[in-house]
Amino acid sequence: MTEWHLPDREAMLALGAALAQCLKHGDVLLLEGDLGAGKTTLAQGILAALMETPEPVTSPTFTMLQTYPILLKDGRRGEAWHYDLYRVKHAAELEELALEDALQQALVLIEWPDRLTALPPGAIRLSVSFSQDGRGRNVALHVPPAKHHDWKDCYGLTSSA
Repeated sequence: MTEWHLPDREAMLALGAALAQCLKHGDVLLLEGDLGAGKTTLAQGILAALMETPEPVTSPTFTMLQTYPILLKDGRRGEAWHYDLYRVKHAAELEELALEDALQQALVLIEWPDRLTALPPGAIRLSVSFSQDGRGRNVALHVPPAKHHDWKDCYGLTSSA
């Protein structure tokens, strides 16, 4: 596990941009944390860094899903599907959101992954929390063992399960 203390929004966006350089097609990011912890801000930094044509990255709290065209560092074009499952009450709602399709064809970011009935295998976890002193946020990166080789030299970002 790798951890950061981030003093402000700009630092959260910068971390998101750095993490974006490590992502590959088919990766799943689980964004964990309390309401207001900064999950969407982290997602904004990631997505803004991957878009060829900048566009606003909005919270999908009400729509539950936003999609964005992206260009990954390996030159591969595709889509990022950004989910916010906060309002999900029943598993059937997940079917309507085409989550299974997303897992097969896109980079997927999921806020509130605790609403899933099962976590996607090989998912990368980003846990965001408020700092104990009330200043800034803490972010912990958990990369599953099967992906360590992809992340070990990624811009100095290293992690363990």
